[in-house]
Amino acid sequence: MSLLKFRNFAVFGAASMMGLGLIGVGAHAVFTTSTASSQTITAGSPSVIVYSADAPGCTTIADNCTSITLNPVGPVGSTFDQPIPLVPIYIKNTGLIPVTEGAIQLTDATNGPAGNYLQDQMNICMSSDPGSNLGAGIPDNATIVANGPLLTGLALTPSVKLVGPTLAPGATDEYQVDFYAGQNSAECGTTWSTGPHTASAWSGATYPTVNPWVTPASLTNNAEGGAVAVTLTYSYTG
Repeated sequence: MSLLKFRNFAVFGAASMMGLGLIGVGAHAVFTTSTASSQTITAGSPSVIVYSADAPGCTTIADNCTSITLNPVGPVGSTFDQPIPLVPIYIKNTGLIPVTEGAIQLTDATNGPAGNYLQDQMNICMSSDPGSNLGAGIPDNATIVANGPLLTGLALTPSVKLVGPTLAPGATDEYQVDFYAGQNSAECGTTWSTGPHTASAWSGATYPTVNPWVTPASLTNNAEGGAVAVTLTYSYTG
């Protein structure tokens, strides 16, 4: 009888040890947690518009024009400086990201042989941010972007390489264009450009050399009846 009791005790003891082992495995479990963050990046699109009081159909911001055609100039004589007074052309950043002016490229179209002679003999003055003497026959405090023979601007690629300005969203810049022959421009005077690299290029020299200014000659008879449509294309990066 004593032996039977011992055997029962031994079996009970083994079962108890197995129970402790199972509990021990559960005690080694690890609790985990985590955090996360997310963010959406949206690329903007550059957007600029152009307008001028001298551009029918594109005289205000509300017209939302990306290109304009100014009223024609002339007929002009063999010596001229037109248009006077100059009419500002405005560029406005209507996008949501800043844009930076990169370059100006001149292109044109003529009405044939007479127009070709006019193109070859005409000069152009491009300025920005006019001063109080605009169109008064006295060079003002404007920034002279480029000044000289139209042929020079047509031959250069780009016609003018710009360094800024950067227009913030909603900001506006302005420029003017003056065509002339037989005399100096009332707007640009005898300055090739305010920018030294452009001054060298438009004078036909290699930077930093700048050739002396030469007052342009009057139109010849070959230019009579000629017409030239000049386009200025501003490029921007955003």
